[in-house]
Amino acid sequence: MRKVVPVVLAAMLVAAPARATKYAGEFMKLPVGPRAVGMGGAFTAVCDDATAPFWNPAGMVFLPYREAFFQHVEQFGSLANDDNLSAVFPLGGTSGKQAALGVSLVRVAVDDIPITPRPGGLRPGIDFLDYGLDGDPTTPDPGQGDGIWEPGERLLLNGSDFFMASSSQMAGSVSYARHEGPHWTFGGSVKFVRQSLPDTIPGGHVTSFGAGLDAGLIYMPSDAITIGAMMRDLTTTYLAWSNGTREIVVPTLSTGAAFNFYPGPRHALTLAEDIGWGFEDRTNDAQMSFGSVTLDFRTGLEYWYRSTLALRAGVNNKDLTFGAGLRYKQIGFDYAASLNRFFASNDPSFPDDQNLDVTHLVSLAYNW
Repeated sequence: MRKVVPVVLAAMLVAAPARATKYAGEFMKLPVGPRAVGMGGAFTAVCDDATAPFWNPAGMVFLPYREAFFQHVEQFGSLANDDNLSAVFPLGGTSGKQAALGVSLVRVAVDDIPITPRPGGLRPGIDFLDYGLDGDPTTPDPGQGDGIWEPGERLLLNGSDFFMASSSQMAGSVSYARHEGPHWTFGGSVKFVRQSLPDTIPGGHVTSFGAGLDAGLIYMPSDAITIGAMMRDLTTTYLAWSNGTREIVVPTLSTGAAFNFYPGPRHALTLAEDIGWGFEDRTNDAQMSFGSVTLDFRTGLEYWYRSTLALRAGVNNKDLTFGAGLRYKQIGFDYAASLNRFFASNDPSFPDDQNLDVTHLVSLAYNW
């Protein structure tokens, strides 16, 4: 079986891009957990907390206790709000056969979106200024005075048909993991997706429903080394919209390794490295590409003092991340910040990326 599975996965990855919808279900890829984000997202082989259902469900079996986790994120300077709630429950079992169950719910919302009528319904002088592309009524140019809105003509945001609306995207999952001997763990998640986008009719929304499958594995050759792999949207996640549109989310693969060091009796250090594999031909901002296959590298470092205070730093593609954590009895608090495109601030291909602002993450965990 272990020889057959990689062959089947490889065949799926070759075929999937031909049917996939680029950028479909993108919100499900937003990283979960300040701890993981503070380490640059290099968490595929680390994932030993309640965020494991997202990073690699196979890691759930490493939790010796039940843990609940809540996270709030303000993406790109409060442009989008991202909330995540998850929990992991060990199911016990004999040595080498332990199992765990996990549940997770994520909601990403954008509020106060200005909604305009469709271009054909815009009224000159009321909804837009029909002055042509240069916006100057004294200089005739193409499109001026034709009663039709052309891209570039100024919109009047005080028009009576303009209104504000919100969009929300949610995904829930149920995960299961199991030890197979002393070195291997396997896990999977069944997830359900619900999206709601505002229509041009006040109060109207276009909605979608979808389902998919994630799967992961971890190999531990020793206590100091962990190797992991996680496939999201393994069978391609199918999204059906209420307006008849159909979307398919292409699989993505994360592979990683983690190395644990103990320089002293009260000190612990983890170095992790991940590679994110994409198959949607997103070559514009990828670190490496081979045809339609892209590779992004994630590196993270975590230091613990007496299992109480943690400091973290990492690099995720072109983003710089850092964070800290505190554990007191059964409660854990974590914070992380992501400086978006920190290592590509002068990239002429993305002249507006200075507006992305910093992403802040905070979370609270409780175990019992």
